[in-house]
Amino acid sequence: MLDFGQLVYLDVQKTGSMYVAAFLRASCRLPLIKAVQHGRIDTRDPSAVHVISVRDPLQQYLSIFRYGLDRRGALYHSLKQRDAEEVYKPTQEGFEEFVQIMLSADLAPILHKDFAAPARKFDIGFMTFRHLLLALPQPLATLNATPGPALSKTYGEKRLWTDVLRQENLTTDLRNLIARYPHLLDADRAETFLAEQATINAAVSGAHLRPVLSETTTALLRQKESLIYSEFYPDQA
Repeated sequence: MLDFGQLVYLDVQKTGSMYVAAFLRASCRLPLIKAVQHGRIDTRDPSAVHVISVRDPLQQYLSIFRYGLDRRGALYHSLKQRDAEEVYKPTQEGFEEFVQIMLSADLAPILHKDFAAPARKFDIGFMTFRHLLLALPQPLATLNATPGPALSKTYGEKRLWTDVLRQENLTTDLRNLIARYPHLLDADRAETFLAEQATINAAVSGAHLRPVLSETTTALLRQKESLIYSEFYPDQA
């Protein structure tokens, strides 16, 4: 989370968040007040712009899988501590097995210490959980107080973000953000950054892997991550 006062960025993991954070540090006209990587927000300032980044969950899973092949990332180290890093096999079949494991509610406590209850209560996947942690105020308390069937309603009523950056269309979305808020973002500094800055924090291993799963696993993925798909990728929902 980057807090510039009138501009707040909600940096969901594996959505291009490090690139966006660097972009905002380079181009925002306001001084940075607070920075907590993937930090949560308790209350929303209604006068501030809240920007969140999103990504197709399938691409997110591939990204964290490749990151784990590099032996990097919180998830990799969490699995390693439990002697479960063998889930990282650099093959297409290995990626499929990895996604199936990630979507199992039985393994939710391994993925995140607070994920077990929401995983079962709302039948959600890990990418949706990560999104909700930053998209909602006091997310754990909010999720605890939300009945299972009411997640979409609660999300629509309480979500923090006002603007969205889709990783698949990131440069265009960043330019649109500049156009909407010229009083917050310096266009010249922003364009200089976009012209000069290469990809940040990209995985090295597994470049040959494709975001392709079997029909059965794809259907399960769409079910578990349906909130993200319906909200941001309705053509794939």
